[in-house]
This record gives sequence, C-alpha cells and structure tokens, in this order.
Amino acid sequence: MRIQAVAFRGFAPFADHEIEFPVVPATEGDCTAPSPRQLGEVHLLTGQNGTGKTRLLSLISAACGNPTELLNRLGGAADSACAFLKMSAADEVGIWGSLEATGLSESGMILYPAGEAGHEEFWMALLASKQGILYHNAKRESRGVRNNAFDMQSAKASLSLAFRGTSRAMDAQIVAMQPLSFGTEREDLLFDRSAKEDTLLCQSMSNLKFAAAMENLRLRGGDGGRGVAITSRLENAISSVTGRRFAFEVHPSPELHIKVFWGKDSMRIAELPDGLRSIIGWLVSCIAKLDAKFPEHPNPLDIPLLLLLDEPESHLHPAWQRKLIPAAQILFPNSQMFIATHSPFVISSVNHGWIHILRANADGQVVADKPRPCSPGDTYLDVVSDILGIEEWYDPETEHLLAEFRSIRKDVIEGRNSVDHLRSKAEVIAARSASLSNMMARELRQLDRLMVAEVAEP
Repeated sequence: MRIQAVAFRGFAPFADHEIEFPVVPATEGDCTAPSPRQLGEVHLLTGQNGTGKTRLLSLISAACGNPTELLNRLGGAADSACAFLKMSAADEVGIWGSLEATGLSESGMILYPAGEAGHEEFWMALLASKQGILYHNAKRESRGVRNNAFDMQSAKASLSLAFRGTSRAMDAQIVAMQPLSFGTEREDLLFDRSAKEDTLLCQSMSNLKFAAAMENLRLRGGDGGRGVAITSRLENAISSVTGRRFAFEVHPSPELHIKVFWGKDSMRIAELPDGLRSIIGWLVSCIAKLDAKFPEHPNPLDIPLLLLLDEPESHLHPAWQRKLIPAAQILFPNSQMFIATHSPFVISSVNHGWIHILRANADGQVVADKPRPCSPGDTYLDVVSDILGIEEWYDPETEHLLAEFRSIRKDVIEGRNSVDHLRSKAEVIAARSASLSNMMARELRQLDRLMVAEVAEP
C-alpha cells in the first residue's frame, strides 16, 4: 500500500487541486523507475509557514486512523472541508473524504478497483446527498457502509506512524523480557509523544538486547539472529548520523534500566543531548513498534511502513540533519515517508525522493508545484535559493545597507550622485565583515572601470 495522490475540495488553505506522489526516481533515465538500491520512498513537503505542510500530514494521519489533529486544525471548517486521498493496495484504490460533510463523525473511505473511472464524480454526488460512504472491494464484490479508516491489514502487513521532531525520548521503567503492550492505531498516529511511548521504546530495546545476548551465547560469535540483526542495524544508523559509536545496554542496578553508550560516555536517556533524544524519540520508536506489532517476523524493519514526520530537524545541528533521512531510508527500505521540513540541509541530503513546494497566492490559497525529483548534486545553498526561494545572504540590516549602496551606485552611473558619497557608504558596509570588505572592493573596482570606459568614449 502506498499513497498515490491527494486532492482538495474546499479544504483550506489549499486551492482545489491535486498533489501527486510519484514513485522514487532513479538516478538516471526513467524517473518512474525504482532507485538502484532498495531505499525508503521520501516525499519532502516544504514551503513558508501557513502553507499547510502539517495539515497535509494530519490529513494522511486521519485517513490512516486518527482524525483528531486534523479536526482540531480544521475547526469550524470541518463541516465543509473535503479531500480525496488515493491509496493503492493490490488492485484497489482508496479515496478518503473528510469530514462532517460526509454526514459521519469520523473519516471514511471509498475503495474502487484500480483504474475505474468516475470515482471523484461519484464521491461528490455522495457528499451532496450526505448518505454516508460506500465501500467497494473488488475482490469480494460486496458493498456496504464503512465509517472507519482504511484497513491497511486487508492488503498486507504494514504500519502507519507519526512523529514530531520536537518530541524527545525519556527514561521509563522496564522489566526483564516483559511482553510488549502495543498501542492502538490512534496512538501510533499521534504526532506528540506520550509516557506510553517511552515505556514501549525502553522495554523493546531491553527485550531486543536480551535476545541478542542469548543469540550470541547460543551461536557463539556466528551471524546472530533476529535481535542481533535489528539492534545492529539501528545502532549503526544512529552511529552514522552522530559520528560516534552508539549502542543501547541494559543495566541491572540499582534497578533494571536502559543506558546508552555514545562515544566514550555511558548515560541514561534523560542525560543525552536533546538532539539525540529527538532522534531516539522517533527513529527508535519506529523499531520498537515494528518489533511489538510483528514479534514473529524475522526482520520487522522490512515491514511496509508509512511514516509521517513533522520537522525532524528540530534540535539537530546541520551536520546531523544532513545524515538523518538517508539513514532512515536505509533502515526502513520498504517505507513511504512524508516529511514536513524547513531545513535546506534535510532537503539537500536526500538523493532519491521527491520535493513538493507549497506556495500561497495573494488570496492565501495554497497550490503545490509539480513534484521535483531530488538531485544528488544539489547543495544546501542550491536549496536555499531554488527550493526555499531565499535570495538574501546577509542579515536584514546588512541587506538594507546593500540596497542603499546599489541605489546610490545607480545614481552615480546616471550622474545624479557623487562617487565620494558611494565610497563613504562602501566604507560603512566594508567595516562589517571581511566578506563584505572584499565585496565592496570588487564593486568599486568595477565602477572605476565603468567610469573610465565612459570617459574614454568619443
């Protein structure tokens, strides 16, 4: 199952249009081909504040089982808001319609055989009649009213999770080899963490570490088993992001608890830097939930995963921002990730994925640009200019001085001001930094050459 597209009808702040989510492009040739190695599919949502990035994540979360955050964001507009979320699963396509306009209290779903025409017209007619939502399964050829979200388990084992980058992991009490208590779909799709999340995370890591230790004893240095494979992949991913060796350990005293070895230091989770705790807060939580949901699966990290991330760059230095999402793509190779971000370092770090730029017009209505494939050659400076649309390089005060300089320079060339006035302004700017000093020297040399050329003309 994967999200194919979303279409909006009266769904503020979006204009009535559709956003497509293509498959991951290849590095060369056909943009619809899969990437050379198996990597998680990434869709980066970016744009200025108020362009609906988090609202779009909330819409997907609602379609997958938790409409709470979306309803809170829509407020009174929930009575008329409508959106279609097209999802493919085997030979089915799902369309999710929101919310009170359906006559239902929660989200609903229409499922059609892939390729069947006219589903949007049928949906709009259904909304007009407010008779509820028809469910059609091509395999069973049955129809009925369905009020709940799309049951992804009907297609194959998968999981949908949502996280906010500002949330941070905490310590929690654990018990030796305690069975895991898995949360509900609604809890998995809450962007903000709860205490239950920390308990699941710590208990899962404890169980996996115990399992890995027993596997090592039994296999005596062999390739290891399930616990070894999962913990090794996780710890290697976090080590690659932070640049230091990272590992979880279970300590028995004074009470059983999880500790983290990071570099040469041994710390409890609460003692870790906020950036590392935010990474643990969602990256390790994904593994804990996959482990809890699929305890018999030999490699739950390969389970299809729909992952919603709201600003995962929070608390992170740019050096870590550059490595985080590529590490997650490797760690969860069968995932589809939707990531709302303002970070040029996150955007430029993804080589295989898509960039969706959301823009608001003068009336405040938001439309998405055509999806751009991520480029392996883009720098964060390219992203700042081309994707985020920021042309200024200096602080606002310096930019104001530079604008004044350019205005005076134009007047000097056209004979309406003196060169001395321009040089005086250049001295003020040059005193601010070495780079500005070099810039002003180049500008004045260029002006001198231009003035000499004008004098030399017959």
